[in-house]
Amino acid sequence: MTKGLFKKSLTGLILVSIISTFVLTGCRTKTPAEKKQSYSGIELTYYKVFDDSDVLDSMIEEYEGSHPGLVINYRQFSDFEEYQKVILNEMAEGEGPDIFSMPNTWFQSNSRKITPMPEVKGRPEDFNSTFVDVAYKDLVNVDQNGKERIFALPLTVDTLALYYNKAHFEDRIPERGRPSETWEGIKEDVAQLIKEDSSLGRFEVAGIALGRADNIDRAVDILYLLFLQYGVNFYNDDMSKAIFAGQQGNVTAYPGLESMEFFTSFADESQKHYTWNEFMANEVGKETESFAKGQVSMIVGYSYTYADIVNQMNLWDQKGIDVIDESDIGIAAIPQIYDPDISKDKRVTYASYFAETVSRNTKNPEIAWDFLIELSKKENLEDYFEKTNKPTSRRDMIEDQKKDPIYGVFASQVGYAESFPILDYYYYRELFADAIAKLNNSEDGENSLLDVQNKITELLPAEGLLVEEKVQDESEADVEE
Repeated sequence: MTKGLFKKSLTGLILVSIISTFVLTGCRTKTPAEKKQSYSGIELTYYKVFDDSDVLDSMIEEYEGSHPGLVINYRQFSDFEEYQKVILNEMAEGEGPDIFSMPNTWFQSNSRKITPMPEVKGRPEDFNSTFVDVAYKDLVNVDQNGKERIFALPLTVDTLALYYNKAHFEDRIPERGRPSETWEGIKEDVAQLIKEDSSLGRFEVAGIALGRADNIDRAVDILYLLFLQYGVNFYNDDMSKAIFAGQQGNVTAYPGLESMEFFTSFADESQKHYTWNEFMANEVGKETESFAKGQVSMIVGYSYTYADIVNQMNLWDQKGIDVIDESDIGIAAIPQIYDPDISKDKRVTYASYFAETVSRNTKNPEIAWDFLIELSKKENLEDYFEKTNKPTSRRDMIEDQKKDPIYGVFASQVGYAESFPILDYYYYRELFADAIAKLNNSEDGENSLLDVQNKITELLPAEGLLVEEKVQDESEADVEE
């Protein structure tokens, strides 16, 4: 939509309609009055984790340039635990940033910390046509009035994929040269890929890094993935109880336990596909170090795992330790329970990403949301991808990103990515890691998972999380009045 179109004889009604159209599509034109507006004295503070300032500097400067007098102060955090504490502590005191990033799994339980996007700036249905489905499910929620609202905008959506050593597959499974598309097939691949020796760890080369939580960086995320693929309902409908350990579907189905038993089977010496133990990786470099050294053929990771592997390769190469060639790093779509080529079941991978939102403490919500809308436009996210290699969240960028020789897999998976709410990331991770360790030690898996379920249920309000959020919002509104 060009400025020339607005110079033609449009009626006032049409002009208003166009200006109020959802701006995430990029069809936004500023009026002359808006261009002349002064923003002198307005400052926005933006907190974000991991992204260096040079990633966003040019976008911030451009936005400040088109809004005379506006200042956006960007603060980058490198430690997520510190970031989390700072955000929560400052917001509890009625302060904190105007704009901040939050994990996609937190929005369901933290919506009262947010000022949702003004309805005049965007509608949920327009969000859904702009961003991928998992973002819509994660970030468009019901407000205290029972109305669907946009609570955040995603700059990226990352997913779990399968990294593999091309040379290992060419050597051991040359007829295919890449991993199987199913988990049953992966078990068969592992049996062919492993190279045993007389070391304490038993394997010179392990087939895949699965089965334990102490030396696998994203073990619990992989378990979440399996929960989704096995069709586990994590909570009941109103989120008053965790139900992943119980019977689901028919009276004999315990998909939560089945998921965890499948995961730990790769560390079970009695299994044909046994391939991973405490000696295969240390608790520092974990599975990425083992992969970089050629000691394991497959690992599960996110898009940023590629850079982690390369960093490990450079580190050990400088120390004179043999590492794999970068050209041997392959990335495949995450395996499925059923063959995706013949199954009627939808493919599933696990999504983990940060989304940008506006604090309920901000004094300038309109301009804060306007900035985020500008930030999430296609041309800005194309620049963002070039600088960060983080996969897109926008539907209209998927086709181009799928062509990327390294990161294309992540773009191709984003349409079937899923997630579920997590109230406390570190607490959940600790609980599930402990349950995995108990199963590794041949303790009762059913009781271990049930114990995790009970502890998570204790975090949930008896009347349900969504009801609790509404009650708290209304209570705080009464106090403010």
